[in-house]
Amino acid sequence: MEVQGAALGAAFDLLLTSVADASKKVASFISQLERVKSTLCAIKPSIDDIECLNLILDRPPHETEAFTVRLMRAELLVRRCSKVSKWNFLMRLYYSNKLSKLETSLLSFFQIDVAALHLCETKRIAVVVSDLQEKVNEIAKHIREK
Repeated sequence: MEVQGAALGAAFDLLLTSVADASKKVASFISQLERVKSTLCAIKPSIDDIECLNLILDRPPHETEAFTVRLMRAELLVRRCSKVSKWNFLMRLYYSNKLSKLETSLLSFFQIDVAALHLCETKRIAVVVSDLQEKVNEIAKHIREK
């Protein structure tokens, strides 16, 4: 799956649109799709913040690439679900399970992966602040000596 040029926000919006469209068209998966849609709507502000902050901080795309790929695969799954016939019970069961796993995966990413990333970034900020504090102390010391 190619990710070049595929921004996190664009992949997220594509998935959200696909879920919304599929939930209107496919009665077989409506409850699962609505839950996925609800989860996506809940995390959308975080996705927007991540993308905005990545631009401001000039962060490399590889930091969000894994999640972008996950979103693109999820969008493909939703498109496949929308093609399943209501008479194909085995495929409906198969995709129903896949949609449930998708929702769990999204929740897990934000509860575990993002929390770990947040901790790492907090530590990185603490190091930078500590370095700045040392420099400010050195400057203050030089000023007092004069």
